[in-house]
Amino acid sequence: MKRKLTPEDLKNSDEFELLTEVTHSNLKEFVIAQIAEEKFIIRIYSVYQVVMMLIFTYLFTRGVVLGIKGFYETLTGIVIAVLFSFSVLIVIHELLHAGAYLFTGAGRISFGFIPKKFIFYALADQQVIESKDFHFVALAPFVTVKLVCLAGLILFFQHPILMCFFLGIMCLHSLFCAGDVAMLAFYKLNSDKEIFNYDSKTEGKTYFYIRKQN
Repeated sequence: MKRKLTPEDLKNSDEFELLTEVTHSNLKEFVIAQIAEEKFIIRIYSVYQVVMMLIFTYLFTRGVVLGIKGFYETLTGIVIAVLFSFSVLIVIHELLHAGAYLFTGAGRISFGFIPKKFIFYALADQQVIESKDFHFVALAPFVTVKLVCLAGLILFFQHPILMCFFLGIMCLHSLFCAGDVAMLAFYKLNSDKEIFNYDSKTEGKTYFYIRKQN
């Protein structure tokens, strides 16, 4: 069985070198920088985001119009989806990241919140994460929530409130995935490198190392 790398292996071995470090309080700035630089993944996500927001806008507008006419099912589903998304769904999103970390064998999971920037994140303190595992962790909430929402739409297609609830969540959750997509964009920008990262809770930073190429 292959020995799991430690932060000391990355820092003290000539086999690895530091690529970059990200202060957790500056996560938003780092995300914006990746969005500005990477094109392929960000363009796909941007198109998806626009489609989701157009659907949500149509659904909300339709709900208001129907509400004026005395039919409140659509608007009720959307309002519940908004309240759920900006409360419970945030917790679920981060727990899915945590679960994915645990699935890859990482431990010491904790969570962070930057109130001024409304940023939430999960971290695995002092656990070295390989590239394939990081992709799994980053995509876990997006894929899981998407599948649950699609299942909800199919199961409750003839129930207006629940159908609008799941569709609303699917649309709004795309907003929550911007940071995850930006991190994938960072890996895409460095796709020619073998990247390893670890979080340091005490320092409030994430370090990214690469294996030196011969």
